[in-house]
Amino acid sequence: MTRLKTRLRALAVRVRRRLGVVPIRVPGLVLAGAAAWLYRFSTRNADYVLHPASLVAFGLLAVCMVMTIAATLALRHSIKKIAASGVPDQMETTRPFQTAFRFRRLVAWPLVETKMMWDAPAGVRVELRRDGPWFTETVTADQRGRHTKIVRQFVVEDIFGLTAITFRVAWEQPLRIVPAPSAGGLELALGHATGDAFSHPEGRAEGDLVEMRKYGHGDPLRYVLWKTFARTRRLLVRMPERAVAPLPTTSAFLVAGPADEAAAATARLYIESGLLGSDFVFAADGAAATTTKPDEAVEQIIDSVGARERGGAGLDAFRREVDPIRLGRCVVFAPPIDGEWRERVTAFSAQLPSPATVIIGVEGALEDRRRGLLARLMLVPDRKLSAQRRDLDKIRAALEAGGAQVKILHRETGQAL
Repeated sequence: MTRLKTRLRALAVRVRRRLGVVPIRVPGLVLAGAAAWLYRFSTRNADYVLHPASLVAFGLLAVCMVMTIAATLALRHSIKKIAASGVPDQMETTRPFQTAFRFRRLVAWPLVETKMMWDAPAGVRVELRRDGPWFTETVTADQRGRHTKIVRQFVVEDIFGLTAITFRVAWEQPLRIVPAPSAGGLELALGHATGDAFSHPEGRAEGDLVEMRKYGHGDPLRYVLWKTFARTRRLLVRMPERAVAPLPTTSAFLVAGPADEAAAATARLYIESGLLGSDFVFAADGAAATTTKPDEAVEQIIDSVGARERGGAGLDAFRREVDPIRLGRCVVFAPPIDGEWRERVTAFSAQLPSPATVIIGVEGALEDRRRGLLARLMLVPDRKLSAQRRDLDKIRAALEAGGAQVKILHRETGQAL
């Protein structure tokens, strides 16, 4: 089913590209058909009102088509002269960036206007701004990835929407889109500072002598509490407290899946801010091996976008490769949309020395957005928001039932929800 959907999408893209070079749109075809019918009807009935109206419609359509074709040729010729794409080699998701690319607005051409968007890589929003006779662009990438070229799609159309021509221009250039790290909230910093899930209560007895126990054969006499013995006739000795120290090793894994950009951003936050410690081991879905270097971990996060359809498939290899001592403190970054990855994470957590901590990254508004009065009176639900909430509740209940600790981190605010 997935392969069939992919093929249908590819076919639809090819059809749209073929139709993009046809200079007439559906409204133009309707106008041409109506004008032809009026012309035939007025000729047969000698109608001197509808006959000129049909000719005016034909003339308007012809003028719009000629202007659209001529303006497209002029714009395409000018853009072909632009050698550089104006885009840096690296961008970050969710952060608007004004590129150095600009093109002419066709101010001198009447009845036509220009639009532009990115055809590749996908998931990049474009905002055009007027700068005198030029258009400048501000782009915002929505998903991470690694690409070899930039393809812009230009649309030249008339102001009536009757005719339009679409063409594409490609620039061969490597582009690396990195997930912008999530905001680090106060709750996250305090959770790390207090040693939550970062300390070892079974450390060696090398702390201060603050605890007591009954005297045993072989205990040094200097540790005996003689004042207590004189008062209670009980022979007690001092003993050191158990050392509570940060674990020297921490392991983490990024599960790829639908809408996993917030999870990827959270993983980058933990790696680059030191929340995993200095001696960590990390891997992401699709990675060939684990890594202990922050820069290599970020590269694995970028490449994990290609493993969304098999999220969590790398957990078994991760468990076999990582030392069991490191797996005693394991963090799993997961997407907010339910899928087969949840069962893989549950099985993975059950095989660890202690259950994993699953951090689900979410983004956008989690509360009901303000809607119109009619929608509120009719109790129309926000389907997208409701679906996300249902998935989060289902994921949390299933993972906690398996013993895992689940945390939900909001990307924009850094709050633990």
